[in-house]
Amino acid sequence: MKPNFEETVDKYGDLVYKTAYLYSGTFSDSEDIFQETFLKLSSHKREFRDEEHLKAWLIRVTVNFCKMLHRSAYSRYKAELDENITSESNDALEKQTVTEAVMKLPESYRLPVLLYYYYGYSCDETAKIRACRKDKAQTCKDCAQKRT
Repeated sequence: MKPNFEETVDKYGDLVYKTAYLYSGTFSDSEDIFQETFLKLSSHKREFRDEEHLKAWLIRVTVNFCKMLHRSAYSRYKAELDENITSESNDALEKQTVTEAVMKLPESYRLPVLLYYYYGYSCDETAKIRACRKDKAQTCKDCAQKRT
């Protein structure tokens, strides 16, 4: 299956952006990662088996770009700016608090939490996306749950 680029951006753009934000913690880095992910999709030659394969590929590529950005010299030497996000509703404040708690998790726990709780993947599917055993995916999710 060769995805229609514009439909894919419309359908999975929020997923890619939210994943990038939860990993990077900044809006500007999230936008860069979003662009890089869809740029890579536009030059991707192989076809996808189905929609789930495409979705998993987008998540994996997004996470990989987040990790590359985190390891880069840019990330090590940039100055932090305070990105104050004011929320007027308790619901928005609660979501922000949960997001901050997820972002504070070690990287090895963060992806299983995102895949399982945010995107609704099962432990089997999470293990396949992470290329690890099912029991490890379950353990990471359980440990992350205890830390929050």
